[in-house]
Amino acid sequence: MLTSLSQVPLSDDCALVFDLDDTLYLERDFLESGFREVARNIDPVRSVEISRRLEHLYDDGDHDPIGALLAEIGRVAEKSALLRIYREHLPSLQLTRSIARLLQRQMGGQRPIGLLSDGRSVTQRNKICALGLDQLVSEIVISEEFGSAKPNEKNFLHFQSVFPHRRYAYVGDNLAKDFVAPNRLGWTTIGLLDQGENIHPQRFESVPRSYHPQYWIEKIA
Repeated sequence: MLTSLSQVPLSDDCALVFDLDDTLYLERDFLESGFREVARNIDPVRSVEISRRLEHLYDDGDHDPIGALLAEIGRVAEKSALLRIYREHLPSLQLTRSIARLLQRQMGGQRPIGLLSDGRSVTQRNKICALGLDQLVSEIVISEEFGSAKPNEKNFLHFQSVFPHRRYAYVGDNLAKDFVAPNRLGWTTIGLLDQGENIHPQRFESVPRSYHPQYWIEKIA
């Protein structure tokens, strides 16, 4: 176990590709931002109360907190519109100062920086814009736009094409899909350890060793 990314042995010209959700920022922050936006559209006067209720439903294990809340208040017909608001809103997000500084340093050096994320185009692009990552990374691949999702090797091979004749490293958090393909391709794989706040918990015992990263770190920076 290493403390941070700086302790992982990487060559100076290594192309460094990051996952987005629960790697460069906490996906929980997007969830709460979306709940606040949904709550304002349900009732702007009671928005704080409603957003807290949505969080409680989610924390209690409800996989459809918006649907559950609308069932409680008798407004189920609004679910489709509110889900669209949740998915397409411009979220209130920001990188930590240390991660922003790290990315700025990497961009100023020899290492090209990429971003590889699964998800809907509009949702992920809004997150990237809110975080300012469009100014901090050289190449962005989003599964809906690219036509395939992790762990498809095509998504990783794209970065080898864009950044040729280099070594490559991928930083992610999801044992189910983040590391198996880059492991096969000979990349350096780096897992960010869940500190108890990830949307998808890391179940080490449920995946074979080939799905594990070569290094675990406690934080990006």
